[in-house]
Amino acid sequence: MHTHKNYTPLNNIRIIRTARFIIAIAATLCCVHVHSQNGGSNSSYSRFGLGLLNDQSQGWNKAMGGVGVALPSGSKLNTMNPASYAHIDSLSFILDLGMSGHFGRMSMSGSGVNVNNASFDYIAAGLRLRKNLGLSFGFKPYSTIGYNYTTTNEEAYRDQTTGELIRNTTNYQGKGGLNQVFVGLGWKPFSNFSIGTNVSILWGGYDHVMMQQFTVDNSASNNFDGFNFIQHSDVITYKLDFGAQYAFRVSPQDWLTLGATVGLGHKFDGDAFLYRFMTSGDTLRVEGEKDGFDIPMSYAGGIAWQHKNNLIVSADYHYQTWGDCRIPAMVVTGNNVTYPSTDKMYKNHYMLKAGVEYTPNPLAPKGYYKKIKYRMGFSYSSPYMNIPQGEGKLATMHEGPSEFSVNLGVGLPLNNYINSRMGIKSIVNVGVQWLRRSPSAQNLVTENYFVLNLGVTFNERWFMKFKIQ
Repeated sequence: MHTHKNYTPLNNIRIIRTARFIIAIAATLCCVHVHSQNGGSNSSYSRFGLGLLNDQSQGWNKAMGGVGVALPSGSKLNTMNPASYAHIDSLSFILDLGMSGHFGRMSMSGSGVNVNNASFDYIAAGLRLRKNLGLSFGFKPYSTIGYNYTTTNEEAYRDQTTGELIRNTTNYQGKGGLNQVFVGLGWKPFSNFSIGTNVSILWGGYDHVMMQQFTVDNSASNNFDGFNFIQHSDVITYKLDFGAQYAFRVSPQDWLTLGATVGLGHKFDGDAFLYRFMTSGDTLRVEGEKDGFDIPMSYAGGIAWQHKNNLIVSADYHYQTWGDCRIPAMVVTGNNVTYPSTDKMYKNHYMLKAGVEYTPNPLAPKGYYKKIKYRMGFSYSSPYMNIPQGEGKLATMHEGPSEFSVNLGVGLPLNNYINSRMGIKSIVNVGVQWLRRSPSAQNLVTENYFVLNLGVTFNERWFMKFKIQ
């Protein structure tokens, strides 16, 4: 007995599908464990706000600068605009996952240190529920916090009686961030127009630790502790995003697609505490406001031009109203310590992204290199956070760092005999990125990173009906 058109026997096909799915899930669980152990950041800037905001793009469009608002799903997933789910291939179950490695250098005032870390970026799955209706669900980090550094003030104070120099050494440590799980639907009510929504649950928090020590004339026997602080929070909330896409033909070989998304901002509750103590055991706990957190309204628009079936050029603009959002922050007035919510830690934030993808001949019967997808792009992001000038002094603020990145990458089809006979369109996405975080003020850290991005899209023809002869 054999399958129609000499396909692999049905039981073998099921075994192959099941094995690939199990391998993908096992790899993902390992990546999630890595992410839970490492926030995916070594940046000192993750100390402020909700941490560093994560790139929400996936393996295939990271190399295109992170564009995606006007790009549809088809043989791949695009979670940046839920309207794209309406275009998911009717025969496919798609599983997409990715991770990245960061190799960077942090420098300030002529000195620097190398930092390296790995992070799990996302997992997403999608399928078509019925004609013109697609479903997607997954997990991706929203923000990350991870740092450990020490500063020393060589001329902090002098004893007014003895004139001895008292040096101040402060260690800063932090971990945490917000994670999100989401489920989304995309629907095409009429030809070339689709709408969709993502519903997400955000959860997580932060632990920020500041430990002070004073040394008299650099003598170990004359060390004494200053006040130490721990900031802690646990939060959980929801997030709603809506999207739309409209495509129209501008010539027999050219399509233009317009896309837009809106995310709803709102207040949310969270446990927030500040602990002030000395090693002698004197501890003071200060509670923050219960509803002292916000996520911003977000808006995005994009445009994409597709020529034939081998060239895509796209650009996005994103805007987020972080300037209206609050987060608890420590305020020290004399010996009085409070932990109120404030909007002084944030500023409105925008991103510009552009990218291109070129495939020499995606339908070539022979020639593997003709089917490789070559990608490039860039992005610019304005600061979303402000940085206090002095610990606990919120009156004078520095603008946080802006980000600029340049990206290159390829999409490598998993093109073997079994895949081609089964109609499988799985692909490995490899990209490299140069990322620079530049502060607007002097005496702040500049960060340069080389990032290696790796993503795998498993596109399995789970819903193909095989005929048995």
